[in-house]
Amino acid sequence: MNISEPRGKPLPPAVVVIVLILVSAVTLVTAGYFGPGVRAVDPRVTMEFEGGAIRKQTPAAPTAIPTAMDGEVARTVERLGEATALAFAASLHGAAEQLRRHPPHTVRDLLAGIAARNLMPPIITPTQDEDVLASPHGTLFVRYRPMPLGVEVIAIGRDPEDGPALLVRIPDEASEKGEAKLYIAGMLGNVQVPAPFAPAAEVIALGWSPEIWRSLK
Repeated sequence: MNISEPRGKPLPPAVVVIVLILVSAVTLVTAGYFGPGVRAVDPRVTMEFEGGAIRKQTPAAPTAIPTAMDGEVARTVERLGEATALAFAASLHGAAEQLRRHPPHTVRDLLAGIAARNLMPPIITPTQDEDVLASPHGTLFVRYRPMPLGVEVIAIGRDPEDGPALLVRIPDEASEKGEAKLYIAGMLGNVQVPAPFAPAAEVIALGWSPEIWRSLK
């Protein structure tokens, strides 16, 4: 996809947003936080462009890799995959709609757009609350900020065996490349959830640890 403009004109802010989100998408697709001996395949989205607009978006079917592991580590990996897939889809859709000058106004609008484009991870289901989704091993809370574009997904396990709470933020507030940031709660219970898009220092002060996305090998 060529997004440059002729004669050296600066890119419009909306296009810059798309670039940042796509960079973040590469981070989510090719990297993750996984313990030793655990493997997974992240979902991918194929997009076709026509006349500067998205003509078609086709999510690839999620691929599961059988593993004998179960318990906290394996379920945390599974929940992290759900949270990153959801955050990626929400960020990409929000950025694409900004480019079309029709940005979603609320979380409800954002999630409705994801569902309409068939980008919602198949194991995630809606609930009665517009910003809350459910998965087999937890609950996901979606936060959305139109300007500047930002998405947070907080994943809370149903039981202690499902692992710690996770927070995926796109883009990271300190990143100039639109990269994602992962925080993991330091306790399984009595988790203090940070305010939406709180500064990193506040998130850490509440007992969440920032983690580095490590490449799969």
